[in-house]
Amino acid sequence: MQPKSLCFFNSNRPWGGGEHWHFQNALLARDKGYRVCAVAAKGSELAKRFADQPGIRLLTPNLGAISFLNPIRLRRLVRFFRQEEVDSVLLCLPRDVKVGGIAAKLAGVRDIIYRRGIAVPVRDNALNRQLFGKVLTKLIVNSQETKRCVLSANPHLLSQERIYQIYNGFDVAAFDARTSAPLVARRPGELVIGTAGRLTPQKGQHLLIEAAALMKASAPPFRLLIAGTGELEAQLKAQVRSLNLEEQVQFVGFVTDMKAFHLSLDIFALPSLWEGFGFVLTEAMTMGLPVAAFGVSSIPEVVSHSETGLLCQPDAASLAKNLLRLLRDPELRATLGARGRARVMERFDMHRTFADLELCLRA
Repeated sequence: MQPKSLCFFNSNRPWGGGEHWHFQNALLARDKGYRVCAVAAKGSELAKRFADQPGIRLLTPNLGAISFLNPIRLRRLVRFFRQEEVDSVLLCLPRDVKVGGIAAKLAGVRDIIYRRGIAVPVRDNALNRQLFGKVLTKLIVNSQETKRCVLSANPHLLSQERIYQIYNGFDVAAFDARTSAPLVARRPGELVIGTAGRLTPQKGQHLLIEAAALMKASAPPFRLLIAGTGELEAQLKAQVRSLNLEEQVQFVGFVTDMKAFHLSLDIFALPSLWEGFGFVLTEAMTMGLPVAAFGVSSIPEVVSHSETGLLCQPDAASLAKNLLRLLRDPELRATLGARGRARVMERFDMHRTFADLELCLRA
């Protein structure tokens, strides 16, 4: 059955790949004629972006881990789903599955879909068995690695025919059309490496800083730009000072114009220790940037080793070796970058992945 009204439900406060997915797909659904509404956390970056979009009704509740036990919050969501005549709701976080999934079930929403964006097993507990067995109708995963991991603690939570693997899409045409200027001015003769992501242990920025220290004596002049904010910011800045890398490493904070950030770079590095998909990789590859990353989790599904980037074991020495190779070889950088852009257009273009989402919604 073709749904008419979609609700994109994401209560996460920080901005990341999952929030980007919900926002982009909501806009594309609206532009394709669906009636679209959204639920986002009050004051979050996602809520701010939805608030500026015409034609999308927005609800901004304050939701927490146990909000599903609050009858007032449940009733508010039930009323919203009914008022918007929602056919399908797409949930983001485990807490969204609890409160949003239960409210959607109570409201009579036909299709209650959990979009899982992290390659981490779902806990096998009584509540999850009830939610997956009685509330959720489908599960979307953003990579084969996420699909492999998600039900590893209990493969019977959901039948395989109700799991849909849909890669994160990227709107190449819109990104190309956006006018931007480099975020950071280049110094004469230097090459620039950049990384972007929340400053958390998962993203592994400490290993990239360590790699920069290892390269400092033998690399061509370079600078490392680190975009993002998070709980490790003070610790990472202290690491830079302790390694005497103040001239090589620059923190640029939270970046809203990622095209401007990528225009400042020659190489994109992603030292994440695991990723559900690694949306920022498709941005960098669209810009024709070669990638240096760890060959872990879902990253090899996005970056093809020696074709669109260089992958290695998750340690600073291996990363430094690959970065040095890229810094010293402009022809290799150009070749990997061109192939990376071609790979995004072939496999991860937004319109291709949205077509996969529509197939899921119609099933």
